[in-house]
Amino acid sequence: MLFTRRTDSLSDRSRSLRALLAGLCLSAALAACEQPAPTEDSNEPAETRTAVRAVPATGMTQDAGAVDHLALLPNGEARDDGLIIAAISGGGFDAFNDFGERVFETAGPSLTSLVAIPAFDMRGTRLALLFGSDSDRMLRGFIVLPGVEAIEPLPLDVSAVSDPVEGACLYRQGTGFIELALLHANRRATVWRMMDTGGERLTLTRSLEIALPFTAERCAGVDGDLVVGSSTGGLARVDSNGGVLADAEGIAIRDFAFTELYGRPVVLVPFADEGIIAVFDGRTLEEISAIEVRAEMSIAGLARPGAITVTELPFSGMGFSTGLAAIHDGEDNRIKLVTRDVLGRAVTAPE
Repeated sequence: MLFTRRTDSLSDRSRSLRALLAGLCLSAALAACEQPAPTEDSNEPAETRTAVRAVPATGMTQDAGAVDHLALLPNGEARDDGLIIAAISGGGFDAFNDFGERVFETAGPSLTSLVAIPAFDMRGTRLALLFGSDSDRMLRGFIVLPGVEAIEPLPLDVSAVSDPVEGACLYRQGTGFIELALLHANRRATVWRMMDTGGERLTLTRSLEIALPFTAERCAGVDGDLVVGSSTGGLARVDSNGGVLADAEGIAIRDFAFTELYGRPVVLVPFADEGIIAVFDGRTLEEISAIEVRAEMSIAGLARPGAITVTELPFSGMGFSTGLAAIHDGEDNRIKLVTRDVLGRAVTAPE
């Protein structure tokens, strides 16, 4: 289904979609009767529109409570063992399977960001890792223990990271190493390489510093670039030298997810008040469409999207074989699931 959304000013985001559609229909009817056709000399700015496409929810979890961040941990060796990890407001983790059942819950710190590493080979064992910044602005690492249903602290030497960490994301991963981008105040990001050198703790070595156009709270590493977001600065894509490749100002970014949908890089940004997920081109950061997640059978739709994450890896079973998006719904505190295939078809569908 295809609708339209008015995007000519920031205040429009607070209007309900239904009222907006009614207003558009009425305005169109009045315009046809009362207004002359525009001329080429008109100085009125052209109104831009963004398609809002409806997609069905594929699944949902049990009540997860208030969730600050989400992570997906596909298991390539046992596809049915993939986990949806929720970082709970106030501290702790809840883990769900793709059927929405809570697998376990465990204590943990309150986090201001969350990074998922589904597979990292460490001393002959393939482990799932989590990283994040805590409420004290310290970098934290965790091991998701296979078969134990627990999340334990990772022995990580963070003594070299002296600056407070506002947020973290995966910058790059290769054989035997992980590079994390850490966000700091004063419009900076640093990149740190984590390796297992055989000692008691994993080591961190700074490899890069990147100037940012604003102090960021969210980020994603993309082919050596960083996409960064802020509740006050909007979105930007910068290269490793700090050059701004693209930006989108005037929008409040609470969370976002970067992915590719049928070969097109996109940034998915949830807007709780509007009940939609805006879709921005991952290269130009132009808004290209928006997604509304509708109810399907007994699965509730998405009313107030919040924390969001996407994996491009097969998650579990046939339904999520091409990847999965998970979005927390502040309306009922459940995590709504949508197949990445469905998102791709909606975003790339013709107008």
